[in-house]
Amino acid sequence: IGKLQQTLAGCIELSGKTLQSGKVSKVKIWPGFAGQGRYFEFHSNLIPASIDFVRESLLCTSLCKDGYKIRTVEHLLSALEAKGIDNCRIQIQNLDSEDTEVEVHISCGIDFPKENSLRAYPF
Repeated sequence: IGKLQQTLAGCIELSGKTLQSGKVSKVKIWPGFAGQGRYFEFHSNLIPASIDFVRESLLCTSLCKDGYKIRTVEHLLSALEAKGIDNCRIQIQNLDSEDTEVEVHISCGIDFPKENSLRAYPF
């Protein structure tokens, strides 16, 4: 018997100023389907939240694929793990559409919705 998986009941939006670059980033976390796992979407590029895509970074964890890099993913991914969210699409953007790198603002992990405002949908 497989592990029961969970996703979000709806979209969560978080935005704020990033710690390292000082830019503003916006994150939308969308429900996912069973077996999809957690993955990031940046400029229409999909980057799985997997150790296979981790690249060396100074003072943070970064995911890279096809020339695109998402930095400081550890706080948000830890919050998702703590809440038991197995499947979701994490759409991220900043104000500069030309950037090939983006940073998840640290408050994504800190300000993640509290237990009473987050409903998971099991499948």
